[in-house]
Amino acid sequence: MADSPAPDPFAAPPAAETAPIGRNRQFRLLWTCMLVIGAGNSMLLAVAPPLVRELNLGDSSVGWIFSLSALLWVLASPYWGRLSDNVGRKPTIALGLFAYAISMASFGTAVMLGQSGALTGFALFISLVLARSIFGAFGSASSPSAQAYIADRTTAFERTAQLAGLSSAFAVGQAVGPGVCAWLAARFGTVFPIWLVGLLALCASLAILFFLPERTAPHSKRQRASIGQSLALITDRRLSGYLIYGFALSIVAGVTVQVFGLFTMDRLGVSGAAGTQLISYGFMANAMALLFTQLVILPRLKIGPRSLMIWGAAISGASVMMQIFAANFEVLLAAQALLGLGAGLARPGFTGGASVAVDPHEQGAAAGLVVAVNGAGFIFSPLLGGVVYEHFGMNAPLAIVAAVLAFMCTFAAMSRRLRDAVAPPPPPSETPPA
Repeated sequence: MADSPAPDPFAAPPAAETAPIGRNRQFRLLWTCMLVIGAGNSMLLAVAPPLVRELNLGDSSVGWIFSLSALLWVLASPYWGRLSDNVGRKPTIALGLFAYAISMASFGTAVMLGQSGALTGFALFISLVLARSIFGAFGSASSPSAQAYIADRTTAFERTAQLAGLSSAFAVGQAVGPGVCAWLAARFGTVFPIWLVGLLALCASLAILFFLPERTAPHSKRQRASIGQSLALITDRRLSGYLIYGFALSIVAGVTVQVFGLFTMDRLGVSGAAGTQLISYGFMANAMALLFTQLVILPRLKIGPRSLMIWGAAISGASVMMQIFAANFEVLLAAQALLGLGAGLARPGFTGGASVAVDPHEQGAAAGLVVAVNGAGFIFSPLLGGVVYEHFGMNAPLAIVAAVLAFMCTFAAMSRRLRDAVAPPPPPSETPPA
């Protein structure tokens, strides 16, 4: 008789098979760990504009610091998604969180060296870029694996709402991150919150490793997605429409995130700690609106992915126009809240639609591609955001974003590659309710 496989020393007792994924213990753990990533990223985005000016770096360096990381994110995410199909979701989620901890610790160290004068100019800039790139190359393992973990445990009809529930963790992190960052930075210095996020990410990695149950085994070898199959999914008509929309949405996110801080400081004439505070309030308004949309509005809409994509792009376009004509900070806050509302509809629409469009054994590869296009916009944000901002004025990047959103709305309304999810038919042995 063949020896039975040794038990996994890191495996937690499995949850009941009937436990709803949105309300059980493993989902709450996964949600909390994704919260750490969302909070850390929003902290960096809030502190980056005033920080680069404090360190005597150019305004466009805000985007360039994140651009290499975004490129690596795009290239690596499909690989991590495929790997999670082969080795399981838990180890790749834990690896991504551990890499995020290393990235934040390295970034904080580079900032400290810059503030002390030990690193200046190009050497400082490269150090910040490389520190952030650790997240793009290895931290990108967490998101596609987490999405695939949810896809493994949901039906096609409920998947859009459940993925939106997972992404709400990022929204909560984005809501609390800037405020906590401003409060901690004012009391303990700019580097302290960066180091704190690194420590929390390390704890999250260990929590996933020891306490997240992996009751769905990796797919068999005949089902494993190869690199060629993943590349084929890019042009597959089932998925390509969602990827086109998601890529455009990522450009919108990359440019608006980079420009908002600079726009706010220049429009209102503030800088330093005051600038950080106002920028943090704006990002908090955006994230709170996104969270409200995903947790309160979205479950009540009962509309499919295509409709979410249309409305999300249209509302986001209105928010960009509001920012262009904003005369005070109150209007800027309202514009950010409206942008969060649009993103709260658009992102679950294309993410859920892409997941429903592919077969179960393709979920990891598809999730990797979805996560990849989510970060692709940050590759181009230094050019479309920072460089355009410096050379053509503060409204020019927003005009580009408005044009992209108009394309997205039209594409979502007219493309035959997109479809709404429908409820699955009952099994043949069951009679539909009257």
